[in-house]
This record gives sequence, C-alpha cells and structure tokens, in this order.
Amino acid sequence: MTTSTRRILRIGPSYPRPPTTHTVRHSADTVPDSLQAPTRLLARRRAQAYLLLLATDFIVLSVVCSVTRIDRPAQSAAIIVAILALAGAYRPHLTLSLLDTLPRLALASTLAALATALVLTPNGTLVGAAKLAAVTLLAVVLSRNASYAVERFLRRKLRGGRRTVIIGGGPVAKILADSIVMEPSSGLQLIGLLDDSPHAETARNGTVPITPLRGNLRAYLTTHCIDTAVLAFPHAVDGAVIHALRECDRIDCEIFVVPRLWEMTAVTGDMEHIGTVPLKKFRRAAHRSFLWRVKLWMGRVLSAAMLVALAPTFLAIAVAVYLSDRSAPVLFRQKRVGLDDRVFELLKFRTMSPASDHESATHWCIAHDARIGHLGRILRATSLDELPQLWNVIRGDMTLVGPRPERPHFVDKFHATVPNYEARHRVPTGITGWAAVNGLRGDTSIGDRTRFDNYYIENWSMWFDVKVLLMTIVAVVRLGGK
Repeated sequence: MTTSTRRILRIGPSYPRPPTTHTVRHSADTVPDSLQAPTRLLARRRAQAYLLLLATDFIVLSVVCSVTRIDRPAQSAAIIVAILALAGAYRPHLTLSLLDTLPRLALASTLAALATALVLTPNGTLVGAAKLAAVTLLAVVLSRNASYAVERFLRRKLRGGRRTVIIGGGPVAKILADSIVMEPSSGLQLIGLLDDSPHAETARNGTVPITPLRGNLRAYLTTHCIDTAVLAFPHAVDGAVIHALRECDRIDCEIFVVPRLWEMTAVTGDMEHIGTVPLKKFRRAAHRSFLWRVKLWMGRVLSAAMLVALAPTFLAIAVAVYLSDRSAPVLFRQKRVGLDDRVFELLKFRTMSPASDHESATHWCIAHDARIGHLGRILRATSLDELPQLWNVIRGDMTLVGPRPERPHFVDKFHATVPNYEARHRVPTGITGWAAVNGLRGDTSIGDRTRFDNYYIENWSMWFDVKVLLMTIVAVVRLGGK
C-alpha cells in the first residue's frame, strides 16, 4: 500500500493494547457500550420489520383459511409461516416490489402449503392440498402487498431511516447517491459520500456532501451513527478495503458493495439494487451471531465436564511433572494475547526447564530445544500439556476452537510484518484451531497460519468446530509432535 493510501484510509484497528503486566478477563463481545447504542437501534428496527411482516402473513393466512373453510386454519397458518421463515421469505429488502419477489414467493408458499397439507392431513386428497396451496398463495400475495405499501409509505413520510454513507468518490458513487436520493422508499437516509482519493476535497453532489476521508473509518461511522455503508469502488487497494469491511462489521454496520463490472451484473435473488446499480450485501460475520454465543457457552460447559472427567489424568501428569523437577512449578504460566488484543495468562503443564521471564516472553521455542525433557516431549507429542487451558476456557479467556494465542512480543512484531494478522483477534483464541490441525504449529509460517485462522473465522459454523475437534483427536491419537 502506498504512503498516501495509508494516510487517507487509515482503517486498521485503532484500539490500544492493554499493558502486558496484568491479566484481563473478557467476554466474546467487547465492543464498548458507546459503539453498541446505534447498532442496537438498527437491530431493533430489523427485528420489528421482520416480526411485522411475519405477523401480517399469519393473520391474513388465518383469516383466508377460515373464510375458505380450510381445516385447522390457525395451525395451517403457523406451519406455513414457519416454513416461509426458514426459506428466507422474510428477508428485508431495500426495494419493496411484490412483482420482483413474486416468483420466489409463489414457489416457497406453494411448497410450504403442500408440506403443511402432508403434516396436518396425511390422508387428504390432492384436491385438498391444491386448494390449500392456492389459498396460501392468495393470502401471502395480499399480505405482502399490504405490508409493502405500508412500509413504502412510512419510509417516504417519516423522517429518518438507515443512516447511510457511500465510500468512494468516483462516477459510480455519484450515480448511486443520485439513485438513493430519488428513491426515498429504499429506507436509506444518505448522509454523504466519503472520498478516499489522494486529492479529495470537500464538495457537494447536488444536495449530498462529499467529505474527504482523512482519518479512521470506524471513528467516522460511530461518530455519525452510521447504520449502512456502501462501498462504491473506493480508491484504496484491496487490502485496505478488506479492513474497511471488517471495521464496518465490527460495529454491526450493514455493508453493501457495488460489484465490479456492475453494468453487466444481473440482480439475482441474493442481491439488492437501487435504481440501476446492483448491490451485493455482505452477510454479518458468523462470529457476531447468536450461534457464536452458544458456541462459547457450550465450550465452557464441555470444558468443565472434561475437567471433572479427566481429573485422574490431571493428577497423574501433575505428579509426573513434579517428580521430574521438584524445584520448578508444575504449571507454566505465560502472558498471551487474545480477543481484541487483550492480554491474559495462559496455563500449561511445564514441559521444559524454566527460563527467565524475558527469555520466555521473547524467544521462539523449537521442537528440538535441549531444555525439553523426555516427559516434556511425551506431553507435547500428545498435546496433554495443553489440558490446563480448559480452565482458561471456563474463565472466558479462550474457547475450545479458535486461533492459537501468541505472546505480546511476537504479536507486536507480526502486526507490523504479517498482512491481516490483527484480524485473528476478532474472536477468542482456542486450545486447538484450523491452522493447528493442518500442521501449522510450532516453527511454521506465520503468514500461512494467519490465512488459515482468518479462513476459519470467515467460514465459521458449528460443524466447522466439530470438524476441527475431530481432526484434533485424530492428530493426538497419531502422536503428531510439535
């Protein structure tokens, strides 16, 4: 990245690292309250719109089913609405057009009605199922048409809306700005354009202000309570754009991107459009979801159960470590960097002769270090030395699966030399991780580890964690050494 680009689009993490002289306990969501207030409001608006649409469908379906004498109208309506919700029929849209959504809505409602008929009347006739499908389609069309009309009216007449900025100052950004101003029914309140080009100056595009982006992007977004950010070919190179996307996601700012070759891009079902400009919505990062919180609490419960179940193993290892060197402590404690660059004290069974605090914090340990004894090699080969980190998981410092934590000295070094290294700290560190089970541990490439860790974060799912845990068990059984 050029010096001018760094100066203009300084969008890397701006939060200071706490001193490394004390332990910091933290939870999975450490965004300050001052940053959470506008995001809570946006989340509440999304939930209200979702529930309003869902409730309207349920009421209209129940009424229409009753009028047309469908058996068990309330139950039928409830099942159909639940299936439609699972099919994504209540996903919010910028452009509210019944004709745009009608093909997918017709298919989803028909399949939902047939499934409902199969559940409620398994011995019913094909004619009865077809009748329910026709009634469902009619009810959903009536409900959606009414809901869209009300929402368009509210978007036009009521002040406010999703506070929106366009990042980019080129022709596409200006076309998009004009389209947003001309379509108030989109629900976007355009605050301005952020021009990150080297020679950007304060100007206006009609009624829309153009502001040079000279400072930290996240600071601007939070100061102006921005709900939605649209990237329209910013001047910055791709690496800086990736940082911008992560900064927006960090404060739960909704993100849209104008695709490359947008004039030739078809608007498919998972895209939006404002006027003639297609927009690709970036899904909220998986680690910001409710399921991620479930993962963290499941990890704590599982770790507590493992501590109890493995108590005899802990005792045996502790005795063996103590007998191997009675002058040294059984547990090895070391400062490591975790979520949001916070420092915590990691626990391990001691596997090598004690070093000075400075040497322990600043020297890289290799597999054939002479200070590692015979017992230490066994513990490292089987990863049994990591077992005390179950307590770190219970305490909230770590989780079972995540990027492996590193020492503050090396984190400072890697921040400056390894691209996207700081992005690893978006989530809590783990006892095992995607990089570790792929052989990237010990004296291996930090760049490769970073890529694998960020891949895990971007593609996280519950099954991904199960996969990593199963691969970890296989690796331990095979006695893969460090």
